[in-house]
Amino acid sequence: MMSRMREQRDFLRVLGGQIVSTLGDGVHRVALLWWARLATGSNLIVVVVALASVLPTLAAAPLAGWMVDRFPRRRLMLVADGVRVVTSGTVAIALWAGWMSTPLVVVVAAVAAVAGAVFDPALMASISVLVPAERRLQANSMLGVSGALSGIAGPALGGLLIGFSGLSLAFWFDAASFLVSFLMVAASVIPMPERASASDDDGSFAAGWRVVRTNRRVRDLVVVAAGLNLCVAPLTVLIVGLAVDQLDLGGQGFGLLEAAIPAGIVAGFLMAPKVARRPRAALVALLGVGVAVGAAGAVPWAWWAGAAFVLAGMGVGVANTILPTRFQDIVEPSMQGRVFSVVGALGMAGRPIGLLMAAPLLAIAGVRWGLLVVGVALIAVAIAGRQGLAGRGAAGSEPVVGERVAA
Repeated sequence: MMSRMREQRDFLRVLGGQIVSTLGDGVHRVALLWWARLATGSNLIVVVVALASVLPTLAAAPLAGWMVDRFPRRRLMLVADGVRVVTSGTVAIALWAGWMSTPLVVVVAAVAAVAGAVFDPALMASISVLVPAERRLQANSMLGVSGALSGIAGPALGGLLIGFSGLSLAFWFDAASFLVSFLMVAASVIPMPERASASDDDGSFAAGWRVVRTNRRVRDLVVVAAGLNLCVAPLTVLIVGLAVDQLDLGGQGFGLLEAAIPAGIVAGFLMAPKVARRPRAALVALLGVGVAVGAAGAVPWAWWAGAAFVLAGMGVGVANTILPTRFQDIVEPSMQGRVFSVVGALGMAGRPIGLLMAAPLLAIAGVRWGLLVVGVALIAVAIAGRQGLAGRGAAGSEPVVGERVAA
């Protein structure tokens, strides 16, 4: 995969920065939540800090998407990384100086979240100008693999840094990781696409929502992206119940079961470029996710559940490679910032809603039937978005802006 991408040097530079900064993100998240729990002793404060990392992203999404399509994306990415260097450095200094406080942590988490709300759609919207159409699947696969691996390693590294050297070093590491990303973006050339000539792109905030509303393929893809986040979120709680109540696993067994989906996701990202060019690959992958999740609790065997979750993760990895590639193929590059902001906001909103659904789902249905409900819901999401999922391969879809298709 890497050999095919060697000519895309600007993309590889940005990718290198993303690998390091995503690792720093995991360290940052663990360190903030750990400080909130130890310093205050309040679970409520932990929740407040966690929400401060999510809600600003939702609020900033419309403006962030508009900025990504209006201003140079490279400059926005540099500003976003620079802000996150300052926020993490501020927390590290505050810890060292002894004036760390809950309001400061909440403000830092919120500001960093807003910076991320700008950087992420800028990055995804830049793939179309950094990578030719026939290489976009590989590019999104590489981003997915790096994000998944860093998402696993980041929290683990954060725990090690906190355990051996304290919280301050964890925040300094995070600041350094965003400095690396800043330097990699600064060394890259990220051209701005020409503005779409179609009348639907009037340069407004609402243009991205209008594309989602009026274009059937885009709308289906948004439904799938948001639905996938909503349905997968309860699995965090359901897996705990499965390990304890049904499989009677110890801590080691639970850890392995918890790692099954992330391991499958990494494998799915790696295999995606080989299978994703088939017209119905994403649809089949998501249907497979639903079947695997629904079957995970069918029999009281740990190996069965682990294998089912690995297969489910593989489907998620394949789908999460194809989805952004579809958006990049069918949405005009000059509008992708606004569309990716819509997708990101809806996906982010789905996670807390899904987590809130987990407890009543367990109470009403139990672990086995709860997994079946989630599996059926995932199948329903795939069927609802089948027209968007069943597109052609990475290259070959004509970009559209606001093509009006009957629902």
